[in-house]
Amino acid sequence: MHIILSYLSSMGLYMLLVLPIVAIYRYIIWKKRHRQVKLLREIGIYAFLLFLIGLLSQTIFPKISYSGTTIFMSNGHHQAINTEPFRVIVETYNAIKYLNLWEPFFINFLGNILMFIPIGFFVALLSRKGEHFFVNIATGFLLSLSIELLQLPQMRSSDVDDLWLNTLGTMIGWAIIPIIPETVRERFKR
Repeated sequence: MHIILSYLSSMGLYMLLVLPIVAIYRYIIWKKRHRQVKLLREIGIYAFLLFLIGLLSQTIFPKISYSGTTIFMSNGHHQAINTEPFRVIVETYNAIKYLNLWEPFFINFLGNILMFIPIGFFVALLSRKGEHFFVNIATGFLLSLSIELLQLPQMRSSDVDDLWLNTLGTMIGWAIIPIIPETVRERFKR
């Protein structure tokens, strides 16, 4: 649980740091388009952009740590590349059964699914094209693939299982959309 809270607090820090940049960016967009601002749509866009920054902070951006008067930045401690599909299931099962260690389940398995639910949700909520199943899933898959590929030159772990777990999370996010009444969903569209 401590590791999950560490991830969330780190994501929150990046999201807070980027909030003024997102606000300036959105203000410039408003001025260029001369359109009336839809409040719910803007809240959704802010939430999505900030979430993307939080996601990238944990997968692509260097880790920032502070010690006394020194700031350390690192991309990773080692590189592990898994090209064997579904290995995460076997490793997670073995960790739970033989070591009574649940951390791999929460971080590697469940974490990769939960981390991409907002992608499927926001893409469908904010875009009419994103409501289509294959467009939504392709967006989540391609974002996940981009992250995995960008991790390679940074000496970070890259895992083929992350692709299907992230895509599953995107599907779950997309599946949540029909629960929201159509009249509310329309307020998030352009």
